Amino acid sequence: MIGTSHVNSYLEGNDDCCVCTDKALLRQPSTTEYLPGMLHADSPSGLLPQFPSWSLICLGPSSLYSHNLGLQDQQQAGLLGGSAYLLPWDVTVRLQHHSKERGNSWPAVGDQFRHKQAPGQHTILRGRKTKTGNKDLSEFVVKIFIGVEYECPRGHRFMCSAPDKVLKTTGSGLVKDNGNKVTGSDMPLYFPCPCRNAKPLVAQLMRIHVVTPKAPIHVTLNPKVQPAPAPCPVFITGFEQPIRLSQSAYWVLRLPYVYVGDHGPYVTPKEPVPLNYGRLLAGMYSITEVAPEEK
Repeated sequence: MIGTSHVNSYLEGNDDCCVCTDKALLRQPSTTEYLPGMLHADSPSGLLPQFPSWSLICLGPSSLYSHNLGLQDQQQAGLLGGSAYLLPWDVTVRLQHHSKERGNSWPAVGDQFRHKQAPGQHTILRGRKTKTGNKDLSEFVVKIFIGVEYECPRGHRFMCSAPDKVLKTTGSGLVKDNGNKVTGSDMPLYFPCPCRNAKPLVAQLMRIHVVTPKAPIHVTLNPKVQPAPAPCPVFITGFEQPIRLSQSAYWVLRLPYVYVGDHGPYVTPKEPVPLNYGRLLAGMYSITEVAPEEK
């Protein structure tokens, strides 16, 4: 795992508990019978895998990452040159429960926060102006940082800025790409490692980095992976709802290294394969508003 975590949540079925409601008693997952492999979209209900395969870690506050400097030194072990950065992703947010009475709620767009932000950290960028010239605080833009990290058998690590492109900064360390392509497209599970040109090694998508903003929203994750062409199943975490990440924090989702179906494992190819051979399906990232009772 990367760095030291203060929150470590192992995923797969943690929210499947026995809940008594007015309508019915929901079934509790079996503790004597387990799936033969990992949880996927076609798995029978009520059964869980014998061990977790996904891991979600909070490394700490969002100030751990500075877009001017890139990842911290302790996170750069094995990262290829020019790839130790995350991609900025600007998202327009429209609040449904916005109140005109600000009180002790979140600061307005353009207000200065009481705490000092690290260089390169941006939270709320701008609000939409109304016809009267006032800023509409129910609609604004937040900046999220995303990293899609691959690792080859030799331990070389690198980020991708698109389904077919390795992230590379300019000579002065500037990142010209943004996160629109990696968040809006299927990302290949396997990618040729740029560590050598003669016979490229196959690198595998292993980690998703997310730096969440200090804003009244939750970044949510709903990863779905198909490690081989159909009829290979789509592997999931088992949560009924997308996983909500806390605000102003640096999160890392570690993907499984081996995907095991009902009839055995889907092993990593030893030779380069088409980029659409295995995929992290699009639609993984989303935004939800913080509920009024959470503010």
